[in-house]
Amino acid sequence: MKLAIFAKKRQAIDPNTGKSRDFWTYLTTLISRSSGEPLTVQVKFREACGAPDPAICPCFIEVPKGKANLSWDSYENEDGEKLQAAKMWVTEWENAGAYEDHTLDDYDAFTGV
Repeated sequence: MKLAIFAKKRQAIDPNTGKSRDFWTYLTTLISRSSGEPLTVQVKFREACGAPDPAICPCFIEVPKGKANLSWDSYENEDGEKLQAAKMWVTEWENAGAYEDHTLDDYDAFTGV
């Protein structure tokens, strides 16, 4: 399975020291075979396989069949609404090339006043 991986730098407060620390989260979008709907998921890389270098993200990775699984975390938002978030756990992957952004291919810069 070829995945486009995006890295996002986040901050958290360490409960032991009260200091903020930086960490990276990884995201991708999956498409449901049954409904065709996109699903944004957080990607977690097992320690044994390591995560992509955030400096090369976004990038494509190839995950062999059977080397990832999907789990769901339940949580409540500020309004008390119960929601679920998808998380993909990856145990093996390899680099599948650079990501090329084509989102602006159909646009030109505005040159008017």
